[in-house]
Amino acid sequence: MFGLPVGVMLLLVGLVVSYRSDPRTFRTGLYLLAVITWGLLTLVGLAISLAERRFDDTIAAVVLLVLLGLLLVTVLTLAAFLITTGVTLVRREGFAVSRLLSIGLGVGMIGYVALWGLVLARNDLSLALFLLAVGVPLGYLGFGFVAFLLYGTLYPAIMARHGGPVAAVVVLGSGLLDGRVPPLLASRLDRGRELYRRFPSEKPLLVTSGGQGDDEPIAEGEAMAAYLIDQGVPSDRVLVEARSRNTEQNLRFSAALLAERGVSGPVGVVTNNFHAFRAAMLMRRLGIAGYSIGSSTARYYWPTAVIREFVAVLRDHRRLNAVLLGLCCLPLVVWLLGAVAGLVR
Repeated sequence: MFGLPVGVMLLLVGLVVSYRSDPRTFRTGLYLLAVITWGLLTLVGLAISLAERRFDDTIAAVVLLVLLGLLLVTVLTLAAFLITTGVTLVRREGFAVSRLLSIGLGVGMIGYVALWGLVLARNDLSLALFLLAVGVPLGYLGFGFVAFLLYGTLYPAIMARHGGPVAAVVVLGSGLLDGRVPPLLASRLDRGRELYRRFPSEKPLLVTSGGQGDDEPIAEGEAMAAYLIDQGVPSDRVLVEARSRNTEQNLRFSAALLAERGVSGPVGVVTNNFHAFRAAMLMRRLGIAGYSIGSSTARYYWPTAVIREFVAVLRDHRRLNAVLLGLCCLPLVVWLLGAVAGLVR
């Protein structure tokens, strides 16, 4: 332990302190990914150093090339997965611009790698500098996305196993199909019923939260409550919140409804797994004690949904991200100015 570099020690301390103070923060995911990244880079450095000491520089170069090849294969495999699942989503759910997110990301990843291949083939310094400049904001977004993906997956899994007793369970709505609860929403309700039954001594309330959409004959909350009662939940333990139109309103209106009933304890929020961490972040921002857990999601739907959630997180913190992204774009601005002035060819 004492042999760890000071930087890793500081990151580990930051990770533990952040998680202990409140696990519902994005910075916890950033700390976690930073620790993992530092650890991987340290292992790569040790592997190359060991190859140099025991063999020669040529073997060390081979080790580095193999590691870079594995990284390239990983990136291309991920890109292919994103494109494949995106195509499946469009085929099953119908065309919509929002459903092209994973396809666009996959194509973009392949395109960026292909441009680096062009740099190597042509020995094009100008294009290399351009790609490096573009890579700075892309790296910022990529690091944030991986952190969100990693911790956004771990958080609901940890809470599902170790989340404590709750005074109420709030199930977030997600749209009806011909006035009935569709499979995706049913998975949330079944998960909420499981959490409700886990703490019988607490006698928690079950809140079904969701307003009426323009194409829905009844409010989501009402249909959800009927589903739970049909599944054996006593009607006097179910509260309906039928005004909300988005996640923040789900949480805000449900908290107000519980306050009217004198319920002030922690809340367990149930949504789908891709949405659980962002829901927890919103709970923290609204001052709602508790945690969130998620129900399973179809594999083809999950990548696009996660990308959409990350975009929503960027939007929720748009001022900070605008400043940081602006700073990350400075190298690109310098390259463009150089190109205009004829300094980059």
